[in-house]
Amino acid sequence: MNKGYRLILLLFILPLQEQLFGQETDNQLWADYNLKIITGTKFSYGGDMGIRGDLSDYDWSQFVVRPTVNYKFNKTFSGAFAVALFQTNNKFLPNVTEFRIHQDFTAEWLQTKRFSLFGRVRIEQRFFSYQEENLSNEFRVRGRLLLGIQSQDLTWFGAKRPIYFQSIYEGFLTFGSDNTELFINQGRFHLALGHRIAKNWRYEIHYIRQSSRLTQETGLQVAQNIFRLRVFHRINMNKSKSPIPEIEEDRVDDFN
Repeated sequence: MNKGYRLILLLFILPLQEQLFGQETDNQLWADYNLKIITGTKFSYGGDMGIRGDLSDYDWSQFVVRPTVNYKFNKTFSGAFAVALFQTNNKFLPNVTEFRIHQDFTAEWLQTKRFSLFGRVRIEQRFFSYQEENLSNEFRVRGRLLLGIQSQDLTWFGAKRPIYFQSIYEGFLTFGSDNTELFINQGRFHLALGHRIAKNWRYEIHYIRQSSRLTQETGLQVAQNIFRLRVFHRINMNKSKSPIPEIEEDRVDDFN
């Protein structure tokens, strides 16, 4: 096995250390549909919508809808702006409605014949509305830093329907200490398998190990196993040939 493939394998299996040696707490299932409509060589819009829930005790469920606008600066850098609604229904705790705005900046670099490295910085403005008289509505700002590696398309099951792999780490930082938010995310490790099933369709299956803490005050550490199905649909309304190949391929710019 040459050094290139060893590096890819190492980065894909590192997240499993958290799974093998971390404490089990609960399991979650996420599923979402992602739409991107390409209108030109630089602009695209769309978004994602989906559901999330607790598989361990069925204590909560969540609905997410997130319209997004993307701008491609060049073949390496892109940016995005989105607004989102997260509606969380809890069995034992007050229900929560979160309205979220985010801006992010994504870079893909060191593209080789075997893999690509990528990163993203995201800033989120989060507005929480609690359906409980004793809890006040809140505003919070959160930063997110994502780093990952994606293999080039692999034709193991045929050239028309290639697969690819991803390994990702994302860290979170919530600004402000007077915080009543439950399950404050701290980090996520991803392992993902992607499959391009048609020209404009692909799906990804993710295993995510997420670490969180229970409110700012307690500092109690918890962890979640997340199993996620992501379906991607792309509609290209740009009739001219794009001078930026990554817009046509839509490779590594969807990390919601």
